[in-house]
Amino acid sequence: AYKLATGVSIGSVTISFLGILSGIVVFAIGYFLTRWFQGWLDGSVMARGKVDAGVRNSIRLGVGYAGVAIAGLVGISAAGIDLSNLALVAGALSLGIGFGLQNVVSNFVSGLILLAERPFKVGDWIVAGDVSGTVRKISVRATEIETFQRQSVILPNSNLINNAVGNWTHRNKLGRVEIKVGVAYGSDVRRVHAILLDIARAHPMVLKNPEPFVLFANFGAAALEFEIRVFVADIMNSSVVQNDIRFAIFDIFEDERIEIPSTPRAVVETNKHEAWPIDDDKIEAEFAERQRLEEEAAAERERLAKMKRRGRKPDPG
Repeated sequence: AYKLATGVSIGSVTISFLGILSGIVVFAIGYFLTRWFQGWLDGSVMARGKVDAGVRNSIRLGVGYAGVAIAGLVGISAAGIDLSNLALVAGALSLGIGFGLQNVVSNFVSGLILLAERPFKVGDWIVAGDVSGTVRKISVRATEIETFQRQSVILPNSNLINNAVGNWTHRNKLGRVEIKVGVAYGSDVRRVHAILLDIARAHPMVLKNPEPFVLFANFGAAALEFEIRVFVADIMNSSVVQNDIRFAIFDIFEDERIEIPSTPRAVVETNKHEAWPIDDDKIEAEFAERQRLEEEAAAERERLAKMKRRGRKPDPG
């Protein structure tokens, strides 16, 4: 007990119970001071200065990691362990860490890069592979994304560094919304264009600058295809804008008797430029009727040929 209290020498390192206890106390004090400083900096300084939420998160995390690291080093020194000896230990463990904790170290370094470069921040809407959603938390190991289905997805930071990531709100929340519309052949395309443009301009969330734009996109197989392109101040409202505009299109097209094709196929008459939707049952019925008539005609030709071979005159009916 006396040796534990006064110290036990292992090589050039002397370890004592009192030293270890002192190191733990010093580390705990440093840890809690760091947490207090984080809260004060975030709540009293950055909140009053109206600092962006993403910047606040990056600074808060950076201060936290730096404070804990400093507290750890001071605690080790207070325990009576020479910090120069840690270099030897770190060198001995570096090989094992390189192989055994390669992914962890990679994610840690990637997290520091994300916090420093800030390609996205908390609150941004990003697309990473098949995952799309709002960034809720960035740590040194992983990033938490909340999808529109309210599902939390944890992505390793190394994936976000090594792969392409789309950020809808990197500089601002301005974004373009596209709505595709098809009308039947025979419709007055200029009238359709004017109606769609009026609908887009009338929506309160659609920006006046850049102006809404309606494109006559293509001659489709079953419809004349148009595309509405509008800009909104907050891309997070894109679904609301699309929903409202589609409702308005449906109501006005009904009033104007503009047809929206309901089937994927249409037959187009060249002279009139009109389209008739074709029902599969109708096609099958017409095909069966055509086959029946062809079979009857073939049977009649066979009957006439037999009568001719026998030298008889065919009956007029």
